[in-house]
Amino acid sequence: MEIDKKLTNRNAYEVLKLYRRYSRMAGEELIPKITDNYLFELKMVELNIKVERQLQAFKELRVITEAINSIDKQYLRQILIEKYCKWHNKKDYIIYDELMMSETNFYLKLERGVLEFARHYKNGELLVFSLEQLTRHNQF
Repeated sequence: MEIDKKLTNRNAYEVLKLYRRYSRMAGEELIPKITDNYLFELKMVELNIKVERQLQAFKELRVITEAINSIDKQYLRQILIEKYCKWHNKKDYIIYDELMMSETNFYLKLERGVLEFARHYKNGELLVFSLEQLTRHNQF
């Protein structure tokens, strides 16, 4: 089966865009630290979290960070973290300038990183498969 990259990317972008919101909801003490290798250091929570909203946000942050940490290539993790997971929103041109990449290369790698994220997020829950491929496959 072939992955519908356009729909899969749309799903992944929607989840990644929520990272900052979940960070604010979870509270600063629960936000994962970013290491020099662009991996998240998940915090162990021993606090009594009284607010259900904080707990839900923390759980979703954990799933997102685990999916990003599962991406093998550091530069793909770095692009996703710089674009979606830092407190302050940066314009894309600032990110690719800081990473010393061309605009084209940045967007190609961003798309690749988003697809990798979609594969790892909740065991591929964001993946969308092409109906055309499924139809052709079932005809034989």
